[in-house]
Amino acid sequence: MSDDRVTTLSTGASHPKEFKSILSLFEQNDKLSPEESQKLKELEEHLNRVLNTDKCSQCYQCLPCPETINIPEILRLRNLTIAYDLKNYGQYRYGMLENAGHWFPGNKGHRCTECGECLPRCPENLDIPKLLKDAHTRLKGTSRRRLWE
Repeated sequence: MSDDRVTTLSTGASHPKEFKSILSLFEQNDKLSPEESQKLKELEEHLNRVLNTDKCSQCYQCLPCPETINIPEILRLRNLTIAYDLKNYGQYRYGMLENAGHWFPGNKGHRCTECGECLPRCPENLDIPKLLKDAHTRLKGTSRRRLWE
């Protein structure tokens, strides 16, 4: 919990008694070990190497999109799918877009009209419409809903 990049912890607890062991994590304030830091560095280097000039860093400057496409989230899922072979995860999360309200806000990538409003705002000069189409091709599948709906 000492990593500033972590803002949310999803534990998967389904019963109150399962929270006791989880709460102890919040009392830990240990820094990452050198091995953990090295592993994170290696993962980031791999991501950069595999995605090269198509890597979106989720700066959110491309928003707002007139079609309410959740560009950063879609490109994050694309990053994970390509770099770390997390296709099932990406497809599941992508399937939640347009179907799960504020939990997964925004439209899917195929709704892009190529208006180009996002392009001058992207500091990485990504071809966002092309990447959205690619993401949709890779991630389209079954539409999903939150389990409690």
